[in-house]
Amino acid sequence: MQYTLTFLEEHYNQLTDHLFSRRDCEQAAYLLCAISTTDNETRLLVNTVLPVGPTEIENCSETHITIKGISYTRAMKRASQTKRCFVLVHSHPAGVERHSGQDDVEEPKLFRTAYNRIRVPGVVHASLVLSDKSKPVGRAWLENGQQFPIDRIRVLGKRFHFYDLGEDTSDITVFDRQVLAFGPRVQHLFKRLSVGIIGLGGTGSAVAEQLIRLGIGHIIACDPQTFDKTNINRVYGSRVADQDSPKTALLKRLADDIGLGTVFDVFPKSITDLETAKQFRKCDVLFGCTDDEWGRSILTKLALSYFIPVFDMGVLIDSREETIKSVRGRVTTLLPGSPCLFCRGIIDTKVVSAEIKHQINPEEYEQLKREGYVPGLPGNAPSVIMFTSMVASAAITELLHRITGLMGKERSSTEVILRIDESRVSTNTKPLRECWCADTDNWGEGDVDPFLNLTWVQPANEAA
Repeated sequence: MQYTLTFLEEHYNQLTDHLFSRRDCEQAAYLLCAISTTDNETRLLVNTVLPVGPTEIENCSETHITIKGISYTRAMKRASQTKRCFVLVHSHPAGVERHSGQDDVEEPKLFRTAYNRIRVPGVVHASLVLSDKSKPVGRAWLENGQQFPIDRIRVLGKRFHFYDLGEDTSDITVFDRQVLAFGPRVQHLFKRLSVGIIGLGGTGSAVAEQLIRLGIGHIIACDPQTFDKTNINRVYGSRVADQDSPKTALLKRLADDIGLGTVFDVFPKSITDLETAKQFRKCDVLFGCTDDEWGRSILTKLALSYFIPVFDMGVLIDSREETIKSVRGRVTTLLPGSPCLFCRGIIDTKVVSAEIKHQINPEEYEQLKREGYVPGLPGNAPSVIMFTSMVASAAITELLHRITGLMGKERSSTEVILRIDESRVSTNTKPLRECWCADTDNWGEGDVDPFLNLTWVQPANEAA
């Protein structure tokens, strides 16, 4: 079991600004976190930063801090009331990068108290020390007194930072040309990332191909469709002979054939399937490559509820009388603090409801459509491999920028528009509107019942 911690950039900056406001004295804070638990990871999601103020400190120096008991009690009470995990953080301005011997003595007592006061099933408490803003080190404390290192600390915002435990010394010589561009640290990070792909058609298969060759170590993908030979013009890794094969199988075969050791977990269902959707909690980043608005609405919830960045994309070809009038591509980055797909008008609640109705009861949907109560759903749209590949490349480039800053410090756009027929690219960063995505209470909820606070449904042919 791995233990990880995920911050939004604004929370991390708030924490580190406080911790290093003084260099002559240790400073402290508490974090309140929601939790996400899968079969291989316990992920703490930072919701709240509570700085420890001067009146809460008995004494401190460059090498120690003593906090008043009432301070701990108030923080633990709030954690209990909000059903959150409790994390103690303090600085080591003297430069010690790990927990000190005094921390080893004091923390077992502190966390026994935390488990006694915070009687919430499934919570895991933890501690962090920082000798520098870029050197967070943590450990999780279990109720039985065991402790485990925090393997990854994510900081997500205008830039993505992944602070991993230990040094990766694996062989990356096969990626020598990329290492010349990004350096070995970034290449090692690629190998440790877990990336999700939702939809394996034109954009999704292109994303998969590029991520594999980029050196991403773990890919989780889903698509409910089987391959039809009319897809041959845009699905990477496919052959005419693959007629009726699951698209997920084709991409897994592609990863095996390329031979870079990519771990490829595939699920031949839609993101709208409950158990399939839960699999993507394991990811560091998601790529939305599905055409349906129902699936996109779930990706929007995943981004906000689990602090998992989503790069959602689409391609629209306007072709009339066998002539292309325009080609538009879009890559939208979804994270708390940026407008969701509903805000932007990319998806519509009426269309989402119609898609759900069509899945649950196709006959009733057709009747309602004839009566004008639900909108019609789009059929097959034009698709050309060059255009889908361009948009897929733009989406992956957005990820690379968030990791490396390759487009410059000032570049912080949350959407890229490709006017391919005009050879133009534009970006935008729209403000939040009055929408559920602007309500911070919806951010970083983690595991709740029902999952994502949604009602999950089964298609008519799958219902018991």
